[in-house]
Amino acid sequence: MPLADGSTKSKSSHVSTIVRIVVAVAAVSLIVILGDWDVEKLKIAFRQLDLLALAAAIGLFLLANVVIGCRWRLLLRAQHISVGLGACIRIHFLGLFYNNILISSVGGDLLRAWYITKHTHKRLEAALSVLVDRIVGLFTLILMAVSFYVLFPVEGEAGELDFSVDMDVAGKLSQYRWVFVAVGVLAAAVAAGVIIHPAGRKKLHLAYARGASGFERVFLAIRLYCKKPLTMLSAIGLTFVAQSLPILGFCLIGRQMGLEVPIKYYFVFFPIGWVLGALPISPAGAGVMEGGIVFLFTRAPGVTVEQALVLALCQRVMFLLASLPGIVIHVMGAHLPAEREGEL
Repeated sequence: MPLADGSTKSKSSHVSTIVRIVVAVAAVSLIVILGDWDVEKLKIAFRQLDLLALAAAIGLFLLANVVIGCRWRLLLRAQHISVGLGACIRIHFLGLFYNNILISSVGGDLLRAWYITKHTHKRLEAALSVLVDRIVGLFTLILMAVSFYVLFPVEGEAGELDFSVDMDVAGKLSQYRWVFVAVGVLAAAVAAGVIIHPAGRKKLHLAYARGASGFERVFLAIRLYCKKPLTMLSAIGLTFVAQSLPILGFCLIGRQMGLEVPIKYYFVFFPIGWVLGALPISPAGAGVMEGGIVFLFTRAPGVTVEQALVLALCQRVMFLLASLPGIVIHVMGAHLPAEREGEL
């Protein structure tokens, strides 16, 4: 019977992975379908890309992740967990690599939570530090976007954002209406099957129980860290620094491409895109982040769809290249305590 349970869980995991991959493909497909692309303009936008600017942005992103490693160690020390700074940074880069293949852009947090517990006997507190680390990051992203939008007004036409969507969405979607109808019917059938079948209802109850348990752990983590206000303020400060570094890199890329977008909007649009990418609906937030960046930047005056797409793709390339140290760390076992380096 345990074997059957394991087989069922494995199948469920595979189905979940397939669904998220389908979501990612669908998101990318919608960008292609709804985008008013011009191949020649896209080629021109790529030619405007300065590789030195991209390299500088990657360097800033690497530095930002070192700062995030420092933030995580600060949160661990608040719970009297002694883990070296080097170990925190190495495990963070390991998680960064797995963010590219697991659900959403924060899937690597599961690996971080698992491996940090190998460095301390305070396993629950160590795992909760990963959760708090992510909450601090998301909170600061939202705070940054709101603060820059409200506190730094931009006068003139350069500061005006056009959120009127004139993409003939209905017309373009109508060309694929039977695909959407088929997907809708299939989704309805699957949902009905899950609800009707006893095993499906059991899984729904299990998902609810896990969700409730997750919220309980979040509450516990928040309560633990609320007793350390200076630590939390320091963590937020480090987060502002860490998030600002790659955004400045994107500003450099945009300037070299000829984008006359006020710097304020980089500090608004990218945080929003990263928050969207954290939603657990596609591997590494693929398609979701890119779609958000393209949509937001094309609301700014003078930015073409092609330029926004190149900027979004630069972001994805930067994420992939900067995460490569993570796989080296994993292969070498550098994420484990010295006495356990032979393990995976």
